[in-house]
This record gives sequence, C-alpha cells and structure tokens, in this order.
Amino acid sequence: MTNLRDLTEADVLATSERLGEPEWLRDRRQEAFKAFSDLEWPDKRMEEWRYTDPARFDLDRPVVTSGGQGRARVTGVVAALGDKVAGSIRIVDGTVVEAVSHDPGVLVSDISTAARQHPEVVHNALGVAVGASDKFNALNFAGFTAGAFVRVRSDTKIVDPITVTIHADADGAHVPRVLVVLEAFAEAKIYVDHAGEGQATVVEVIEVVVGDGARAQVVTAQDWGAGVDHVGSHRGHVQRNAVYRHLEATLGGGTVYLRPDVGLNRPGGHAELFGVYFASGEQQMEHRSVIHHNAPNTSSESIYKGALQGNSRATWFGNIRIEPHAKATTSDETNRNLILTAGAHADSIPFLEILCSDVVQCGHHSSVGQVDQLQLFYLTSRGIPHDEAVRMLVFGFFGEVTDRIELPAVTETILGEIEQEIRSGAHVLMDPRRR
Repeated sequence: MTNLRDLTEADVLATSERLGEPEWLRDRRQEAFKAFSDLEWPDKRMEEWRYTDPARFDLDRPVVTSGGQGRARVTGVVAALGDKVAGSIRIVDGTVVEAVSHDPGVLVSDISTAARQHPEVVHNALGVAVGASDKFNALNFAGFTAGAFVRVRSDTKIVDPITVTIHADADGAHVPRVLVVLEAFAEAKIYVDHAGEGQATVVEVIEVVVGDGARAQVVTAQDWGAGVDHVGSHRGHVQRNAVYRHLEATLGGGTVYLRPDVGLNRPGGHAELFGVYFASGEQQMEHRSVIHHNAPNTSSESIYKGALQGNSRATWFGNIRIEPHAKATTSDETNRNLILTAGAHADSIPFLEILCSDVVQCGHHSSVGQVDQLQLFYLTSRGIPHDEAVRMLVFGFFGEVTDRIELPAVTETILGEIEQEIRSGAHVLMDPRRR
C-alpha cells in the first residue's frame, strides 16, 4: 500500500496475506474495499465536514507498515498505571509489538491472530459497531495495517484496566484498528492511549461490543504531537441491560476529527459519554457524536467540556436520535466551552432527532463563554495572582467531568496534562479590557 488515497484491491490482499489472515477476513476486507471504491472522498460542502475541511488530512503520505519497538511512554493514562494492568497491547508504527494478558479472563492479541484462533468471536464482532458506511471507515476496514483485539470472557469481572497504546512516531500514514468484546455479564476497564511525534496522518477505528448485562468503561486519550492529524471513529455497540461509559480526552494533535458514538440496540441499555478537550496554538478539533437510541427503555447522558487558547478552534456536534420504536427513553447532552484568548473560537451544535412520541426525557444544553469575572475578582482580591486564579477556575470548569470518572490514574493524569496546557498559554481573556 503506497498511500491512503490510492488504495487498491491488490494492496488489501497483500496486507491480508502479510498478516496471515483466514479467508473469511480477507473476504470482509474486500467487501469493505468495494464500499471504499463506491464512496466519494468527503469535502467541506458535506454537512458532516462543514467545520473541519477534510483537505487538512494529507492522504498522500506513504503508509507505515513496519516499525521498531518504540519508546515506552513515561506519561499518559497508561504509563500512570505502572504494572497494575490486567493485559496490555502496543501498536507501534503499523505493527503490533506486544500483546500480554495477566488475567485468565482476558484475551489480548492482534486481530489477525485472533481471527485464526477465535474465528467465531472475531467474525461476529468485527464491523458490528463500525462498518464501512463512510469513506474513512471503509478505508480502515479494508486496509488496517495493525489491529488490537481484546476479549473479556462472560461472567468475568476484571479489576485492573486493560491497556492499548498506539504510537505514531514514524512519518507517514497509520491505519490502526481496535476491537474490544465484552461477553455477557463481563465487567472491564479499557484504556486506549495515543502518542506520537511524527509527521503523520492517522485513520483509526475503535469499536467496543458490550454484551448482555456487561459493563464497559472505556478511556481514549489523544496526546499527539503537533505534526499528527487524526480522524477516528470510536463507537460502542450496547446490548440488553448493558452499560457503556466512555471518556474522550483530546489534548494534542494538529487537526483532530473524532466520532465518539454509541448505539443502544437492545432494551435496558445505558450509555454515558464524557469528554474533555483543550486546544492551543493553531490546533483544530472536532467531536461529532451520535447517540442512537434503537430500542425501548434505553438511557444516555453526554457531557463534553473544552477550553481553548491561542488561535485554536474546536467544534462539538452532538446528536441524540430516538427511533420510532424506542419508547420510554431518557437522554440528555451538555457541551460547555471556555474561551481563554481573543483568537480562539468554539462552535457548539446540540441536535435532537426525536422520532418517537413516547419519551420520558430528552434535553440538550450548550454554551460558549469566558472565565467568570466575579469569580476571578474574588480570587485575585484575596491575593491569588491573576494567571493562577485563571488556572484554578479552569480546573473547576472541568470538574463536572473529571469528578465523575472514578477510574485509576485517569483524573490525576488528565488534570496534570491540562495544567501543562494552561501554563503554556498567555492567559489573556478574550476582551483585554477586562484585565
């Protein structure tokens, strides 16, 4: 595979052969390639790309398919755990370099190996949450170069987190895929950490299949260098009486376009989507989320909070869709944005598609504003320096999300990285006269 734009069927077959995949998986890749060939590349005239021009993603970079062991991360949510993990898998520059399980209830592997050794599990789960319905997802399904597979066996409660680390240090295009399967009544925490300092384009899919009565807590953290552009779909597929809690933490990268979605597909399913993002410099971020209520008696909550400084731009689009047959649903979504400098800009677009008349509750909340001047005056009047007071208020702003995470090492790590972002900025309020 030379680059993303010029993907061919021969490239797809060569990748499948190189990874030693079974015939059925090769056929699934070919089906996705057919969809990829039929779909047009998106442009900014399309509704889903109104705020982030897809031309910002360099599709002509050569695809990276082999890398070294990579440097172990010393920061981030995975590094903060130390040895307290139930299993771990690392993808470095297009190659799975490590897959280790420390608990008999957990299987970690690369997707290609799992497709040979556990074909029934992978066959039934791969593509269920994220298929080949749009150009980038079809590209990933057809051409993913490295895949991480996590399986938690039924009736198993895993105490320590399971970790996936994705490195993009080599210059070029990276196409990773992560498939997580929680079988019936399983419970687990999964951390996916992204890091890299290359000049790179990352096209990624993370799909989490949550079985009947299972409980998944998922953290996806993006801490890319400024040269990494990232487009990704992170979606949960929730079955009967299952719970899916997802935290999206976006702090790095050049252009980042993410789809943190969830499908509530059986009665009794519950989803909570949390997000924090901090944009600096010339960064551009977009989180475009769909919560799909596709069964009765389902419930959901979404809270995303972001802060912006420099000349950065952030967009949040949240859609709650309730199908005609999805009766007695409860849902709510909230997005808050804090503008710290004159050049920063935020767009917040809550959206509801309620196709059913029998809804318990459905609402949305959205705001874009500055640091509260009365709160700032209160702190500075008591001897706290202006910039330190701003930092304290920003921490308090994110508290609505971080206080609800309740996962090992996550809150402390994310707040520490946010503090570094705050200290790197000039901390000028949007209206300089307010100083």
